[in-house]
Amino acid sequence: MAISHSARLSPLQGETVWTLDGDIITETRGRRTRRFELARLKSLHSAEGGAVLTFARGRLTIPAMSYTRGLRPENRAASFAAFVGAVAAAAAVTTPGARFRNAGAPMAEPLIWMIGLLGGGALMLLLFAATAGAWTLGVALAARLVFVMILAAGALPWLNRASRPDA
Repeated sequence: MAISHSARLSPLQGETVWTLDGDIITETRGRRTRRFELARLKSLHSAEGGAVLTFARGRLTIPAMSYTRGLRPENRAASFAAFVGAVAAAAAVTTPGARFRNAGAPMAEPLIWMIGLLGGGALMLLLFAATAGAWTLGVALAARLVFVMILAAGALPWLNRASRPDA
């Protein structure tokens, strides 16, 4: 029995359909068709928003969200979860050496936003201090912001560590 999931990746493209039939995943977008054998699967990284399957000769990205005709995003999490669950179950049987990772909630996203905002704030602080003629004060204050930014970047590898099997 074949199980499938479909999503429109862009408002300008047609719908893409991923079908799992036995141990082969078929991606169909319009007339173009790609086939991936689960026996060649290296890793499967899954999260709420999508999954990335890495094969020996390619990569397959499957999103959980789709676009509707009104250019609005549509959540297709139910069919996505069923499809990725079936792929993971089939891959566990055919490719026991493949790595599986469920990222869960995207915990790194707020930290990445914080790092970006701190970096932008440090640059703006340097710019304003230079225009005010207080360059040394600006460098001293921006250095503190950059230090906090470096500490936050150092925490990134430890996020989602409890969900990894090697932790």
